[in-house]
Amino acid sequence: MGFVLADGLSYGVGANKAIFLAIASDRYFCLSPQLNDAFLAFADGQIVDQRHIEALIADGIICETTGDHDIRPVRVPVAERSLATRAARYSMAVRSPTALLDRVYVKRVLAKKGLPRLLTRDLSNLLYERSERGAEDIAEIVEAVHAAGRIFGAKDQCLSQSLLIRRQMQRCGYGAALVFGVRLLPFEAHCWLQRGVTVLDDHHEHVVQFTPVFAS
Repeated sequence: MGFVLADGLSYGVGANKAIFLAIASDRYFCLSPQLNDAFLAFADGQIVDQRHIEALIADGIICETTGDHDIRPVRVPVAERSLATRAARYSMAVRSPTALLDRVYVKRVLAKKGLPRLLTRDLSNLLYERSERGAEDIAEIVEAVHAAGRIFGAKDQCLSQSLLIRRQMQRCGYGAALVFGVRLLPFEAHCWLQRGVTVLDDHHEHVVQFTPVFAS
């Protein structure tokens, strides 16, 4: 008998705090100091008071399983370089019918069905990809999407643009992990695309300021 995270939960650890993301509701949260310490100890394989385990179950953080015990935090390699180093340039790709349809699709699905509908494939394995295959093609996609973002605007722009870039990458036969990160003081959430130690649509100096809490 072991324990796993409750369905739909993921977390990272920053400043000795477990920072959770409930992906379906797009909700970030932390535990009380006492329960946080118990959770981190339990995740590390230490023995903790049964009352704390029961509290974590009651709060919907963990649940029992007949499989392996696994409540590890999300693991994301530290970003070391950036692909998006060129300024966004306007091109006809910005206004191509496919690009416009993709933008409408992402916006509509996010509004009506939520993020999980766009995460039907888990590409987190690409966080350990070493190949730079398609770097030039991907850079052009990133440029076009960022340029279009300046024209059309977008709510939660980092999310919608990352999803749009990944959708267009997949159409060209490429992939990348979508990573969510947070920083606590002041609280800010951010997301980006990463393959190996390369950030595709942001600068690595920026994303390393965030504690990864989810990757797909």
